[in-house]
Amino acid sequence: MQISFEEKGHIYSVNGEIASISVTELLTKHNLSPYSGVNKVKMKESADIGKAIHKDLEDILNVASYEPKTEQGKQFAEWVKKNLDCGVGEQMLGYESNGLVIAGTADVMAIAKDKTLIVADHKNTSQFHREYVSWQVSLLDYFARKLGKEKVNGKILNWKGAKRFICFHYDPKTGKMTTYELDKVADEEIERLLDCELHDEIYQRPMLVIDPELQKQYLLAEEKFYALEQQTKEFQETRDKLRNQILELFEKQGIKSWESPDNKILVTYVAPIDSIRVDSAKLKQKYPQVFSECQKITHSKAQLRVKLRGEDEDGE
Repeated sequence: MQISFEEKGHIYSVNGEIASISVTELLTKHNLSPYSGVNKVKMKESADIGKAIHKDLEDILNVASYEPKTEQGKQFAEWVKKNLDCGVGEQMLGYESNGLVIAGTADVMAIAKDKTLIVADHKNTSQFHREYVSWQVSLLDYFARKLGKEKVNGKILNWKGAKRFICFHYDPKTGKMTTYELDKVADEEIERLLDCELHDEIYQRPMLVIDPELQKQYLLAEEKFYALEQQTKEFQETRDKLRNQILELFEKQGIKSWESPDNKILVTYVAPIDSIRVDSAKLKQKYPQVFSECQKITHSKAQLRVKLRGEDEDGE
C-alpha cells in the first residue's frame, strides 16, 4: 500500500487514488469530534502553531541522536528515553474495504521496554478530549492490524495490536506535558462506525441495555430521592433563617453556648475569623509556569451524573 499526504488540502492518497475520507474527517462527520462546530480558520491557526512542535516530536523518534528544539520535545524525549525500546513517528496508515478508503497518521507507534506495543497521539490543545483521542488511536491501531504483513510505503509493519493507548497533551501556554492512558474502543464499535460510513449513515453511540424491572426500580428511587432533596432544601432554608436569628441573640447577649431544654441540642458560638487562600485564577494568569508546576492530577472513581428534567427546567 502506497500512502501520501498533501498538507495544503489535507488530502490523503492511497495507491494513487484520493482517499474517501481521513480519520479526522470521519470522526467529525459522525459527531465523535469536539471540533465539529469549531471555526475552520481558528483550527488552521492552531494547527499551524503546532506544526513546529509536531516536527520536533516526530524527529525524536525518526532521527538518530536528535536533540529536541522545543520545551515539548525535551519532555517527550525524556519520556521516550525512560519508557521506549524503539518507535516511529508520523506513521501513515490506510484502510480499504468495499470501495471505502480511509487514511490517517499515527503520531507514535512504539515498542515499550517491557515489549508492550503502544499507539499514541500528540495534542497541543487548550483542553484534553479523552473520547476523541481514544477513537483516533483505536482506529489507527485497527488499520495497522488489518494491514497484516502488507507493505506500507515499502515497509512491513506486521503490527500485532497495541496494549497501551496514550495521549501526550501539551499545555499551549506553559508547554507542560501530561501523559494520559486511554481506553481502547472495541473492534465491534469501530466496525459499526466503518459500516455506517460505507452505507452513508451517521453512527449512533451504543444505547444502554437495561432490564425493565431494574429500570423501574431505579427511576422510582431517583424520583423519591429527588422529592426528599427538595423537601430537605425547604427545611434547610427555614432552619438557616431561624439559626441566623439565634446567632443575633448570641452576639447581643454575649452568650458562648446554649443547650435545649431536653438536652438534645447543644449550640456553640463560633467567632468570625479571617482565612488566607490562594487566588488560583490570579496565580494562573500572572504566573502560569508556577501554576502549572504546582498542579497535580487526581483520579476519581467512575460515577453517574443525573439530572431530573421537570417543570422547573422550562421556567414554569
